Amino acid sequence: MTMSGTENLPSKDRGKTHSSYVPELDGVRGLAILGVMALHFVGEIPAVNAAERLIGKVAGYGLWGVDLFFVLSGFLITGILLETKGTAGYFRNFYIRRTLRIFPLYYGVLLLLFVVIPAGVWARFDPRFLEARDVQGWIWPYLTNYYIGSQHLFSIPYVSHFWSLAVEEHFYLLWPVVILLLSPRAALRACILFSLTSLGLRITFASMAPDLLYASVLTPCRLDALCIGAWFALVAREPGRLPPARAIPGMGIAAAAVVAVSLWHVLMPSADSVVLQLRTTFVAVFCGFFVYVAARHNGATTMRSALRMSWLRGLGKYSYGLYVFHGLVSYAFGAYQPYVFLGAILHVHAAAAAVQIAFGVGLSLAMAVISYQLFERRFLALKDRFGPGATAPQRSNSSRVQPVEMVQAPTR
Repeated sequence: MTMSGTENLPSKDRGKTHSSYVPELDGVRGLAILGVMALHFVGEIPAVNAAERLIGKVAGYGLWGVDLFFVLSGFLITGILLETKGTAGYFRNFYIRRTLRIFPLYYGVLLLLFVVIPAGVWARFDPRFLEARDVQGWIWPYLTNYYIGSQHLFSIPYVSHFWSLAVEEHFYLLWPVVILLLSPRAALRACILFSLTSLGLRITFASMAPDLLYASVLTPCRLDALCIGAWFALVAREPGRLPPARAIPGMGIAAAAVVAVSLWHVLMPSADSVVLQLRTTFVAVFCGFFVYVAARHNGATTMRSALRMSWLRGLGKYSYGLYVFHGLVSYAFGAYQPYVFLGAILHVHAAAAAVQIAFGVGLSLAMAVISYQLFERRFLALKDRFGPGATAPQRSNSSRVQPVEMVQAPTR
């Protein structure tokens, strides 16, 4: 799907109204998927010394890649909707194009897991997989997050990370209606209202049911990141409201707020139900400023050059498949713990962990590339038939509006 609006224009064209391609946004997505993979491939290997514990602690913050994905999704999707608002086929074109991007891989994987490959085969590989088959009725209709919300852990073997795909899908279903019915100024106010409501719901659930995952995964509880991204997309279309240069100090203020509430949590751990939820919103605000700067600030040359690195943009291009497949691979690694076997050969725990991490990332990337090149591209080619500007060549499905569905479930 083509990226829409001025936030995706190359620097010399920003301020115009046509669609274009911003390579920096591929890099943003690449950063997000790196964080998510660090969370699972690095953070879930048991540490045996202080250095490894520190590395594992840092990797744990990779769960913020989820927030970055959500913010970017809200930013891009809102841009598309604003650009096509009032055109013929507004709903039809949007939903068909989203379907062609999201459904083939999602349902293709489910068909393989639950239909094509017999249950007996999975049972011999890992008996716990049968637990996922037992609750597949929640997964097919994008309700994984509502099942997981009532659990103490991300408890669906191999596919718990699909909870965030459900959040994304619910946003895609409802947000086009909001943008169509509201004026831009009313939509800005709605973004703020929805974000505050989402924060309030998270605090409520975290206070009343702290041992359950409602606050972490229910769609109404995760709307703040999506709506913050949408707010920045709306602001991008009001010249002078937020000059890109002023977004840099905004990033600094948001980062300071994240640090402040983190220190508050250290000093008052009993205030978890408020502090951690507030921090999640501040992280989303920081991500919003970051995306806005990446897309619109001509002067942020160092940051934008880093985001244009080919390897980072490559990760962004394949991030949907990386999200889906790395969740399967990381769960299998958790079940079989190859670092134990590797440690017996290499006799160094850190070396064994490094080999496992490299293999996990490499395998996930290989699966994502193969899936994209041999399967997903056939459906993406059909998107050209729907919507204005759709005939433009797809340079990368990611910074054109690849879903942020590539978001992995944050495990605690």
